[in-house]
Amino acid sequence: MARKRKTHRRYSSKAGLPPGTLVLIGNHREEPISIELIDYSGDVHNEQEVVDVSVLKDSLQTSTVSWVNIHGIHNTDAIDAIGKVYNIHNLVLEDILNTDHRPKVEPFEDYVFFTMRMMWYNDENELEKEQISIVFGKPYVLCFQERRGDIFDPIRERIRTDSGLIRRKGTDYLVYRLIDSVVDNYFIITERIEERIEDLEEAITADSDGDHMMVIQHMKREIITLKRALLPLREAVSGLEKGVTELVDPSNAKYFRDVYDHLIQIADNLETNREVLSGLMDMHVANMSNRMNQVMKVLTVIASLFIPLTFIAGIYGMNFDNMPELHWEHGYFYAWGLMIVVFISMLIYFKQKRWF
Repeated sequence: MARKRKTHRRYSSKAGLPPGTLVLIGNHREEPISIELIDYSGDVHNEQEVVDVSVLKDSLQTSTVSWVNIHGIHNTDAIDAIGKVYNIHNLVLEDILNTDHRPKVEPFEDYVFFTMRMMWYNDENELEKEQISIVFGKPYVLCFQERRGDIFDPIRERIRTDSGLIRRKGTDYLVYRLIDSVVDNYFIITERIEERIEDLEEAITADSDGDHMMVIQHMKREIITLKRALLPLREAVSGLEKGVTELVDPSNAKYFRDVYDHLIQIADNLETNREVLSGLMDMHVANMSNRMNQVMKVLTVIASLFIPLTFIAGIYGMNFDNMPELHWEHGYFYAWGLMIVVFISMLIYFKQKRWF
């Protein structure tokens, strides 16, 4: 299974630069970034596309919750301008631009920085991943995404239709719903992996000669990728649940605890799937070895059958004048008869020994 090679700007591009320098580490995109602003409260709901970053200053003066989705982080000037509006430290902006960053939670005086990975399967059944960086304060939630398109449409619809608790809760509850949506999508991925493992097990059982090793290795890499995203995310969610910041209402801690429990369950499922894949790999290797043993057994039996025949033919093929049977009238037929009798006798003997 061929893997696509992506063009990344690596850490080497930041070598020698001072801390807080805004350099994108990730995929460079050509499309312009877009900013979506959703203001809501129990009685108010407004949505708009933001063209001028300065418009975001007005949302800081309202009593509503402002959910700002930034689709695309490849324009460092725009990210820097957004950071100035919300007074976000350059080190945080630097982490936002690093798409290989480890999921974490980092509280500051007026806001909290949270980062995680959103994952899904594309149309080619390849696992895609994207970093989601969240900065939330009392009146706002900033959601930085690498590109347009996400799994948050159900949340947007709940805000529009005023269903659930979102419009009656604060920014910490919205952050919970964003994290919960990402974690729920992990469940979908693990279910897909389990289905593929079941299909792979049937394929290995039905066709021991198939080339299943590459599929097993590819799935193990996917599980490793998921675990690398899940384990630090579990620690970050635990921090929010245990109150690392006053921006999380204690009454909402139970929601983050629920997400934490889900992450533990997913991690356990992934570990089980990894062990099953290891078992399938052992079974595949054992099947290949058994198949090879069967082939070698057949070849050994065939070689053993022809060894005495080769011996007889070699004896009567020697160039000596004084061989006792050389001038027999029926010597040729006698030699053939002897070889046939030996061949059949050995065949019966091998059959009785159940060698084939």
